[in-house]
Amino acid sequence: MTGDGENQLVLRPTSAFSFRELRDLWEYRELFWILAIRDVSVRYKQALLGVVWALLQPAAQTVLFTVLFHRLAGIQGEPGVPYPIFCLSGLVIWMLFSGGLAHASESLIGGSNLITKVYFPRLILPASAIVTALVDFALGFVMLLAVMPFFDVWPHLSALAALPLALLAALTALSIGLWTSAINVQFRDVRHALPFFMQLLVYLTPVFYPVSLIPEKWRWLTALNPMSPIVESFRASLLGLPMPLPRLGISLAITVVVGLSGLVFFRSLERSFADRV
Repeated sequence: MTGDGENQLVLRPTSAFSFRELRDLWEYRELFWILAIRDVSVRYKQALLGVVWALLQPAAQTVLFTVLFHRLAGIQGEPGVPYPIFCLSGLVIWMLFSGGLAHASESLIGGSNLITKVYFPRLILPASAIVTALVDFALGFVMLLAVMPFFDVWPHLSALAALPLALLAALTALSIGLWTSAINVQFRDVRHALPFFMQLLVYLTPVFYPVSLIPEKWRWLTALNPMSPIVESFRASLLGLPMPLPRLGISLAITVVVGLSGLVFFRSLERSFADRV
């Protein structure tokens, strides 16, 4: 109760995720789409080249990796698969993850004006930030499908699994993004450390090299990097190659564990977001 005798409603997050919060997320679904559409429109409308940027980055990196790792270092892709297609198929799904994680990590800082003024489930901010990366992926995926025939490569029927695998990559980005977005509110070092971490992780993920280059006795370790089996499986689904299903299952399990623990961590810090952003 306030000093003038009127009741005051104070909204505080609960200590753990509850079914009531699921209901709140559903009730605020319109805000989710408003924020997602805003992020997408800002990304493209205020850029001189617009959607070209979503195509230029994977295309340019494919050319760079082809020259450096294929022509100069002699790295080969999968047998019978042209290296540019091998590399581009890995980059498209990798950039969905890396872009989604970057957007999610900055979402709370970028939404500080909303956090300090109105109540809404804060989880909406990192979740809606992933949509921008999904739009970039959709554009890159279309470019990949358009380029494949020029190398006499055609999508296999198993390519139907590519979209669920893309959603799994987005879920992986969100799972880690729950951790990084919350930590970023407390320590701004995240925005500096994350690009460095992603530069290291891309070399530990079979984006520009086949996993067969890794000695078989150490290959199981690649499952500890959840994006490694996802990149392999996405590429395999498009090209009709064998999918690493056991390691993909481990990747899914790791993503679920990281996501659930990240959700608990996110909720434990949520009440301090408005004071720290």
